Amino acid sequence: MDEITKNYIKLERAEFVSRLMIDSDLSEKDVKIGLCLLHELLYKMIMNTNSNTNTNTNDGGA
Repeated sequence: MDEITKNYIKLERAEFVSRLMIDSDLSEKDVKIGLCLLHELLYKMIMNTNSNTNTNTNDGGA
């Protein structure tokens, strides 16, 4: 992914969060962005949990 695309995604996320903060109406595009953000956060949480579980298992439970 090129830098322009990454910056565009960051801008879209920031605009979405801004609209949430001021309690404005959300478009279908906003809902899609929100769902993508939620998916990304949940995925990171699952990966972090799995990583911590594997680390604890490799430590021999200590």
